[in-house]
Amino acid sequence: MVDVSPLFLIGAQRSGTTLMRLILNAHSQIAIPEEGTFLMPLLKKRLLKREISGPFLKTLLSYFALNPQFKLWGHDFSEYFAQLSKRGRTTVRELMSGIFSVYSGSEGKIIWGDKTPSFFRKIDILFALFPKAKFIHIVRDGRDVFDSWRKMDPSKNNSPLIAIDWSYKLFRIEKSFTKIPPENRITIRYEDLLENPEKAIKSVCSLAGVEYEATMLEFHRTSHKYIGTHHSKLIFKPLSKNNRYKWKNNLTNRETRSFTLLARYFLKKYNYEIEDTGMNIPDMLSILKNIIIGVPMRIMSVWRAKRSLETILKKGQLIDSMKVGELPRGVRKRAGGIKNAPGKEI
Repeated sequence: MVDVSPLFLIGAQRSGTTLMRLILNAHSQIAIPEEGTFLMPLLKKRLLKREISGPFLKTLLSYFALNPQFKLWGHDFSEYFAQLSKRGRTTVRELMSGIFSVYSGSEGKIIWGDKTPSFFRKIDILFALFPKAKFIHIVRDGRDVFDSWRKMDPSKNNSPLIAIDWSYKLFRIEKSFTKIPPENRITIRYEDLLENPEKAIKSVCSLAGVEYEATMLEFHRTSHKYIGTHHSKLIFKPLSKNNRYKWKNNLTNRETRSFTLLARYFLKKYNYEIEDTGMNIPDMLSILKNIIIGVPMRIMSVWRAKRSLETILKKGQLIDSMKVGELPRGVRKRAGGIKNAPGKEI
């Protein structure tokens, strides 16, 4: 197993991390599978140096076999897991490196990476596990994040709540980045990627330690191999500058004012246009109502997702309500038997 520097794509949902994943997958040396949210229960400080063996290892291997999201990777890991079972012990670092390396090897590549939205909470742990890791943070105008997210998931149609969510994630990522050397991290604006894609992609390649390849701009030709059609249609098309600042036409004045008021600090920090909010009493009451209703629902949504994973791990029981995305067209046949349902990003 080759010891390489893994790549972790970090960012709030709908910020362009999937786009960057597909661009990197178009490189001859880089392979990044579907999201690895199922790894969240393992990313805990108490497990960093603990040996996984005995009943825990057996339970863990069963957990991987049951998890529908892991099946979206579209590869047969039975041989690797049989080797682990025969050996009788492993660690979180070895297990993660193992499954990602097996995946990248199946693609004929040597550098592996991950693109999991919920990993923004686990950057410190990921860096402790992989000190050579490189982190790529994608930032997108939060108002476009809101507009895109609610199209994918109607439950996210709450401008004040998403403004808080977006700001919180940027805060957590920035805080974690202060503990990571500059040579191990980079932050790129989604809008800059669309404006000058070659320059942005070259900077990512430099961080990853690979040569830029022109085929990376042709990522859309191979997107079907790595993502299901439940996702945005834009990732099956070439990059376009027109996919920026859609909020100007799609958000109502109240939604724009609400988001700008609550996310002003980060909008300004990342040089996004800020209009005069001009808040009035009805606007303030609307914000208050949306926060009171939205925050508890958001907390419950995150808790349920966490509970689903822990239930599979601890009880070996699959939650019927657990939803995952659609299989990429390129792996449906060889991974047959997987029941797919459009999933909600958390």
